[in-house]
Amino acid sequence: MKQVPLTLLLVLLCFPAAAQVPSSIKDPAVAGLTLRPEQKQFALTYHQLQPSRTITVDPSGSGLQLDLHDSTLYGRVYAGQAYFEYRMADYPEVKFRTSTEIVQGRAVIPLKPYFDADARGNANQWENSGILGYRLEIAKMRGAKPVNAGIFDSRVYFRVKDSLFVPIVSILEPPMVGLVESDHPEWMVIAFTADRPCRGAIEVEKGGLFADESVVERHEIQLRGLRPMTEYRYRALALDGADTAATPWLRFITAPRKGEGNVVFAYAGDGRASAGGGEFEYVGVNRHVGAEIARQVFRRNAAFLLFGGDLVSGYTNSIEEFQMELMAFRETYGTLLATRPLYSAVGNHEALQNFFQDGSRWGLGMDKWPYETSSAEAVAARVFIQPTNGPRALAGRPPYDETAFSFQYGPVKVVVINNDYWITSHNRIQEFGGSPEGYILPEQMEWITEEVRKGEADPTVRYIVMMMHEPPFPGGGHVADAMWHNGNNNRRAYSLASGVAAPVGPGIIEIRNEFWRVASSGKKVAVVVGSDEHNYQRYLITKETPVGVPAKDDLNGNGILDDGQFSGNPEFSKPLWHVISGGAGAPYYTQEKAPWSGSSKFFSAQYNFIIFRADQKKISMEVYSPTGQLLDRVEDLMAVKR
Repeated sequence: MKQVPLTLLLVLLCFPAAAQVPSSIKDPAVAGLTLRPEQKQFALTYHQLQPSRTITVDPSGSGLQLDLHDSTLYGRVYAGQAYFEYRMADYPEVKFRTSTEIVQGRAVIPLKPYFDADARGNANQWENSGILGYRLEIAKMRGAKPVNAGIFDSRVYFRVKDSLFVPIVSILEPPMVGLVESDHPEWMVIAFTADRPCRGAIEVEKGGLFADESVVERHEIQLRGLRPMTEYRYRALALDGADTAATPWLRFITAPRKGEGNVVFAYAGDGRASAGGGEFEYVGVNRHVGAEIARQVFRRNAAFLLFGGDLVSGYTNSIEEFQMELMAFRETYGTLLATRPLYSAVGNHEALQNFFQDGSRWGLGMDKWPYETSSAEAVAARVFIQPTNGPRALAGRPPYDETAFSFQYGPVKVVVINNDYWITSHNRIQEFGGSPEGYILPEQMEWITEEVRKGEADPTVRYIVMMMHEPPFPGGGHVADAMWHNGNNNRRAYSLASGVAAPVGPGIIEIRNEFWRVASSGKKVAVVVGSDEHNYQRYLITKETPVGVPAKDDLNGNGILDDGQFSGNPEFSKPLWHVISGGAGAPYYTQEKAPWSGSSKFFSAQYNFIIFRADQKKISMEVYSPTGQLLDRVEDLMAVKR
């Protein structure tokens, strides 16, 4: 749990190229490759979404003055009451009510109509203060032509003084509930980000005030002394001098004790931007689909949301823009995550890399360093709130903290795996070091094995759910990579040893088979769920399924399994469901031919999410579209083991 000023981080992390190259990789500069300069794709920066930097008093008294400090920006600003609470809405969101033109980066956001005697739009009954949500629909112009465009949301808190509207410290997105677990049902964490350094607090009704006296933008505040399986009301507070910004009263439910109760939880994956403009491409996120899924998950009373990675479009060398995308994901699911926690895997699109020009179209991409502060793993850990009980990273490699972990909720144990760790462009790994997509390094495999062993031995655990981004058995869009790579067992991780990149583990097919051996040996493992492929698939993998075994199926010894020669694996001791759900907004994929296609039980290219229900007798699974259409159902995931 880190309390670090976000603005300071953005300043400190802008110059990673000057940092020492990690000992585990070869320096591309030594090979004559040139680092590409940082590329910006968005029309606005993070600072332009902070009211403290862009919103001031409008002297006319009609509203608030917006100044983006960039005369090339044109468009419109839409505004309305944030946390729209008319008649006690339990899912408060922004409802836009007014709009005005942005000219040369400036506009006045109207507020006076909400305070007129005959105001018809004052649904939240503002009197002397309020929270205004606003959307910037922006085009950045070069002469008469737009060179960049997009929509960006923020919110500003204000008070009324001498007939003027005065902006004050503002909480930028809904607070985020985290670490709600049976491992420690008496405590949890709530995080929020303000638009300026300030003190923070969480007020819990009948529970007390939990304060953070640090003057920072981002607050992660631990709430202690809670009762298990109890609903609490709370609100977040940002304190700056005499001004206090408060969210509306929200709620959370603490976790049950280990092994107790029934649990409903949700899964979704691949929420990155798609084609369609507007909310389909909201700062790297498909907000149109994601917001619908968030509402559906809320209505089905899920206790937590699992997300299988590819939250955002990523593949950037800008720390600021990567952080903006992750915050856009948080904003998209914001009202849901203000009431229940998110546990997310890392996907291949959570890629924050140094790019080097090597003559190819995309160049050489390597996980950004210094790893402790600038890697994709480190930056993702700063934005979200996740456990830190994963494997220990080896020297010269990125941290695993908050990207590989486990937790328990009631009778369910969840193991989250990072198989998009320390990524380097596939065709350059043997030269420079790094890891391919889908690979699990030995230290993480040992940790996974131990987590399954502990879950099997724990009488409070009835079901184990394993989650990763890259599917072990892809079948609809990523047969050429994921954990299969078209049967190319030469794919593996390399690390520098005595100045030369050397393999750090077996080939990816061997790694996949070892993982599935561990998972299928567990009597309590109910399902392995992944994303990456933008559809829904359900497979039943058994020892007879033709999955490919390098020792049997690489007939000429070149490391590539021979086409049509795919054996079953007798070490897959128990039948196990493999579910792929990557339908949270990314561009859809259709079905592909794979060796295990005959084991497919269901396929759909619709957007989708999953609801799991676990009690003392069974764990079931229902798959829905964002409209609520039931696509697939398994009554008892454990029945195939009996």
